[in-house]
Parts: sequence; C-alpha cells; structure tokens
Amino acid sequence: MAKDRERQTAKLYYVDHNLTAKEVSERVGVTEKTIGNWVEKYHWKAERDAKNASPAKRTANIKQIISNLSDEWLELDREVKELETGKGNPEEIAKLRTRIKGIDDAVSKWNKTLENIEKDSQVPLSTYIYVMEDIFQGLLKYNRDLYMKLVDFQEIHLNTISERLG
Repeated sequence: MAKDRERQTAKLYYVDHNLTAKEVSERVGVTEKTIGNWVEKYHWKAERDAKNASPAKRTANIKQIISNLSDEWLELDREVKELETGKGNPEEIAKLRTRIKGIDDAVSKWNKTLENIEKDSQVPLSTYIYVMEDIFQGLLKYNRDLYMKLVDFQEIHLNTISERLG
C-alpha cells in the first residue's frame, strides 16, 4: 500500500512536474534505481514527453513567446517616442523602428503557428465518439454497475462535445 502511494507521488513529480529521477527519489524517499525502474516499467517517460508535446502545452508556450515579444515591442515603442520628443538621433530611431518591424513579423508568424496548432489539434467528432465508446465498453466489462451509473453522463457529455465539435 505504501509503495503504491509512493509510486503515485513519484509519477506526479516525474510526469507532471518534469523532475529528474534523482530529484523524485529525494522527495519521495525511495532509491533513484527504484524510480528508474518505475519510469521504465510504467512508461512514464513516454507519457511525460507526450504531455510536453501536447497542443495545450505548445499553445501555452507560443502565447508566452508572443507576450514576451509584445513586451519588447512596447519598450521599443516607448524608446522611439522618447527619442522623437527629445530630438533624438534619426539613425537610432530608424534602428528601433526596424527592430519593431521585426517583432511585428515574428508575432505574425507565431500567431499563424498558433492558429495551425489549434486547427491541427482539433479532434474530429467521429474519432471522439469512437474513443468514448471504446472507453465505456471497457468500463462495462470492468465494472457494470459503474457503467450503468454513468449512462446519463455519457449522453450529456456527448451532447456537449457534439455542440463543440459538430
């Protein structure tokens, strides 16, 4: 029982928090070798890699990049305005404007990438239904009572998803 709890905690640290096996072993109180065995046996690395490459994670990363670029753009724009009001060097102003145009271009490209990720990661409704039916058929075989309790949920959930993806 205690090992199960330790393993679940270790998985959380390794998969969701991206800690190394050594860091996980220090926090959970088991050997690094044990963590390594669990990583291999339960395929935690593949799960962690899949989560890190997920559309949601990629989207969040790109939004952060766009935010950083926007901050830089605002700072450069402020500098241009200061130089213009203070009779600044025209060459310096031109260089700043060129950098601003580069940021505009970069933001445009990142936005396009973001749109493509969102479009490509959209799951077709037919695929969603297939997977959902497969999961619930497995649940029916595993625990019929739980399956029966979730029949209404299945219908409500499917209606919600159909509205979103349909």
